[in-house]
Amino acid sequence: MRDCNWLLLICIVLPAGVHAEWQSPYYQDHPLVGEVYSLRDSKPVSTNDLYREIQNHRMILLGETHSNPDHHLGQAEIIHYLIDRNDSVSLYMEMLPYETWDPRSAEGLSLDELVSLLEEQAKGWDWKSYSPVLKASIEHGLLLNGANLTREQRANYAHSEECILMRGQQTLNFCEVLDNDRRATIKQLIYDAHCEYLPLEHTGPMANTQIAKDASFALSMLEAHDSEKVLLIAGKIHVRNDIGVPVHLQRLGAESISIAFIVVDPERTEISDYFDDVHGQQFDYAVFTPNDRNQDPCIEFADKLKKLKH
Repeated sequence: MRDCNWLLLICIVLPAGVHAEWQSPYYQDHPLVGEVYSLRDSKPVSTNDLYREIQNHRMILLGETHSNPDHHLGQAEIIHYLIDRNDSVSLYMEMLPYETWDPRSAEGLSLDELVSLLEEQAKGWDWKSYSPVLKASIEHGLLLNGANLTREQRANYAHSEECILMRGQQTLNFCEVLDNDRRATIKQLIYDAHCEYLPLEHTGPMANTQIAKDASFALSMLEAHDSEKVLLIAGKIHVRNDIGVPVHLQRLGAESISIAFIVVDPERTEISDYFDDVHGQQFDYAVFTPNDRNQDPCIEFADKLKKLKH
């Protein structure tokens, strides 16, 4: 049976009598956990409302915290939901490079075999934590499509003024997509993500890479067949409507829906604490989940820097 634990966005395939539970251990009793919020309409909505909106869009962007297992469960359920509606689905992932990853290399593999393959060919990601998504892809016979740039491409875009990216019949000049204010927002986010250890004036190359990656995600998604629902799994900054993949898709003539899975913070108990402007368009929808960490990420970052110095 499929047991739906929705307040939440999480329905997973379970044996009879077993109920879905949050996987992330921290702040499960936070007042926002399980809330689905429409930033477009500035109000809480039901899961059914969210699913109705998903039905109305072809390009579906799922933003995550990479380490959070509840986000992967929610992504997997959206896949199950669409397949159960007899939709054809094409799945794209930030973690896989478009040019060097062969989606068909994963065909016919068991979950353990698929995890091993991904650990070998796409290092740097905790592929076991993506098991819900990988299981869904196996169950429904979906290919895992790459959307990212290669490591070499990312380095090239970081330190050059090159702005052109081509995929098949599509060409995108991504430097023309974002104005200076939006570039400044990306630089500030990078600065904040590095806990202010990286000087703000040094964030330019990383911003260049971020923008090029988002362009790559958008162009990759457009390779899917016109009849398919197209899902992208990526870090939540990549799916922001104001600076991320949606901007590039719109430039290419495609509309999308952006859904961000948000981990709660015990110090932030109101919706307005999580967004610069709750009436704004950072995302279309936010889904709040428990946190897989109970320590300030900047404390963790500082500890890692200390270890590197020693």
